[in-house]
Amino acid sequence: MAQLNACFFIGRLGKDPEMNYTPNGKAVTKFTLAVDQGKQDKPMWLNITTWDKLAERVNTLLYKGAQVLVQGRLKISSYTDKNGIDRQAHEIIANDVQLLEKKQTLDEQEKEP
Repeated sequence: MAQLNACFFIGRLGKDPEMNYTPNGKAVTKFTLAVDQGKQDKPMWLNITTWDKLAERVNTLLYKGAQVLVQGRLKISSYTDKNGIDRQAHEIIANDVQLLEKKQTLDEQEKEP
């Protein structure tokens, strides 16, 4: 039986992406994504991780509030917190991120009423 771990989300960045490098020099960029769940529910917040060239591109092009499409896979990690309680962390490892809007230039922002 075939297995599939794929997910797609459209949402807005909660803050600017943060890029770092691993000790062996691989770029990794992380950001949070707010996904609308309808009028009655609060947004669902997702932790997104990108690697290598995608990480560099995301860090350069994305910004807080940008609407994006994220395609990737779900990763669930288990850990024990400092109080000895078993926890799970959920994150999306992105394979592709597409900006769904054009960032306004300063001139366009100044023209708005």
